[in-house]
Amino acid sequence: MQANPQDRTFTEVGRRAQIVAAAIETIAELGYAHTSFVKIAKRAGLSSPGMISYHFAGKNELTEQVVLELYTRAGAAIGSRVEEAPNVAAALRGYLEANLAFIKEYPTDVRVVADILMNCRGADDRPRYDGADDLVRHLESILRSGQDSGEFRAFATRPMAIVIRAAVDAAGAGIAADPDFDIDSYTAELVTMVELATGNDS
Repeated sequence: MQANPQDRTFTEVGRRAQIVAAAIETIAELGYAHTSFVKIAKRAGLSSPGMISYHFAGKNELTEQVVLELYTRAGAAIGSRVEEAPNVAAALRGYLEANLAFIKEYPTDVRVVADILMNCRGADDRPRYDGADDLVRHLESILRSGQDSGEFRAFATRPMAIVIRAAVDAAGAGIAADPDFDIDSYTAELVTMVELATGNDS
């Protein structure tokens, strides 16, 4: 039986963080499908995988914490750019620039999330996490706000959000495939294309 989060000691919180960090590193190196408690314990310098089982009921619970940790990191890096923007157009630009800057600075985080979203599946063989759709919905809300404010032209927000999000995610694949991938030029061109595609010139 796992402890209530509010009842965990400072040491337990620290140990869980250590295990999550080791899990991220292990998934990045071996892939989600080949990651096990034994391999994570070795990476973390733990004497036994049982020490992981003490803190996490199973691989699914640990994976949930890994996803939460990585999404929290990204959210902290990207959220402020959107929230502090003076208008919706600037918020969209900030969203794109911050997302791509995060991909450039933390390519391992991006690779691990993509691996989990693709390969972590439930008993029905459907993906256990639907994080990609959450990202599309968040982007769609920005686009809708821009239309409401008159900054963006009329367009179907769902397809536009899917296209923009796919372009952002493609940068992660680009870096993974080519260490010399020029993400700065990619960012500039993507921002220009999105502004041309969404802008209201009337």
